[in-house]
Amino acid sequence: MKILALDFDGVIVDSVLDSLFVGHNAYLRLYGQGKKKYFGGELFTFENWEETKKQHQGEIKYYRTLRPYIRGATDYGLIQKLIEENKFVNNQEEFDNYRKTVKFDFEAYEKEFYKERERLQNINYRAWFNLEPPYPEVIEGIKKLLEEGTKIVIATSNRRKAIAKSFTPEYFGFTIKPEDILDKRFGEDKSEQMKHIVNLYQIKFGDIYFVDDQVNHLIQTKTLGIKVLLAGWSYATDIQKEEARKQNIPIIEREEEFYPMIKNVLN
Repeated sequence: MKILALDFDGVIVDSVLDSLFVGHNAYLRLYGQGKKKYFGGELFTFENWEETKKQHQGEIKYYRTLRPYIRGATDYGLIQKLIEENKFVNNQEEFDNYRKTVKFDFEAYEKEFYKERERLQNINYRAWFNLEPPYPEVIEGIKKLLEEGTKIVIATSNRRKAIAKSFTPEYFGFTIKPEDILDKRFGEDKSEQMKHIVNLYQIKFGDIYFVDDQVNHLIQTKTLGIKVLLAGWSYATDIQKEEARKQNIPIIEREEEFYPMIKNVLN
């Protein structure tokens, strides 16, 4: 049996606005509101969101430039802190160095982040779902692959509880069972998740085809013998794509190429 393992954020959905909305609120709830803070230091609500986007297009654009360096939920807090301190990073190495040296309560922020996301989902799941629109061609490709009998699992640093409802006919239009969603409990290190896939489904590493938008995750898992592909349609920067080419990692440049390229490698 072959397994297609897909990352969630940046592969299936564009979660930039979700991470901004939830991450901003979590940061303010943890460190307090105030006019000197990013976005005027006010909490986002579903009611003020459309107006907020209009008023802060520049800030949102800048936030998007930092998204490629994210590996887990705690990093969304670091983005908020970077912006608040008016500091700039230009690549993954600079972001990782900042992460190592900054004084930041990662554990407390992570708890607040997921608490805030759950609060918003309980208020209105559809409104939250709309914050992270799926990539339509990827969704259609997944539907076709499932109909053709491809076994698909999700390998994410997100939380299963937070995203499982999206993998239903009401939202994505297809079903992936919760037990086929390997989340951060199986390891934020994607290599650990791949090891769990091997054990859970009784397959070999060479039977796994893994798509992620973070090239470091792919370099990490490729050493296990997994066949990896970079999602080039979302957050991967030109530098990250160049690194993928150096590592002989195929790049799916556009979401329209998702289904044919996956179909080809699986065959």
